[in-house]
Parts: sequence; structure tokens; C-alpha cells
Amino acid sequence: MEFKLAYLNAMRDQAPKMFNELRRTGAMDVHLQKKGEEAMRLRDELLANEPKGPSGLPKNLTAQRLAEEIVFKQLIEFPPDDEPDDEAEIESLGEDGPLTAPPAY
Repeated sequence: MEFKLAYLNAMRDQAPKMFNELRRTGAMDVHLQKKGEEAMRLRDELLANEPKGPSGLPKNLTAQRLAEEIVFKQLIEFPPDDEPDDEAEIESLGEDGPLTAPPAY
């Protein structure tokens, strides 16, 4: 499932302020990693009861495609750029609190 690239492209088109802020702060990789993990977790939950083949993937390819469509529809959504949620989302990506500039010496 090529979720990260699709998510990145959708963010650039639908939420350019968020995209630019994540790039500017250097938080893009962390954000994409979290969203990718969330996508895989949701897909696995949706396919939990499907019989698996030797590869670990569902035998029913239709169920797999449907699960991936659901993941894309649910996780590739962005608030309008005029809402302040973008900045709160970006600040929450810092592991030790909001992202801040290092002190000037």
C-alpha cells in the first residue's frame, strides 16, 4: 500500500500551509511515519478476520483493496487551511513538547 506518497501529495494539494510548515520545521518525516503507521494499523484491523495466504496477505484481494480504499478515505483528510488546527498538529509532533527554535547563543 503506497499510503505515504498519496498522503503527501494530497496534503500538498489540500493543505499547502500544513505541508509547508511541516517542511519548514523539519517535522515532515515524523508526521509521515506516524500517518503511515496509523494507515497500516487501520488496514490490519479491517483485515483481521480475513483468511491469510503464506505471504501474510489476505487471500481475498477484493477485501484487501476495499480495506485500502477505506484507509485512504478515512486518513487522507485535511482541515481547511484557514483553521488553526494545522499548527496544533505540527506542534504535537515534537516528542518533548512543541517544536521551538533552539536558543540563540
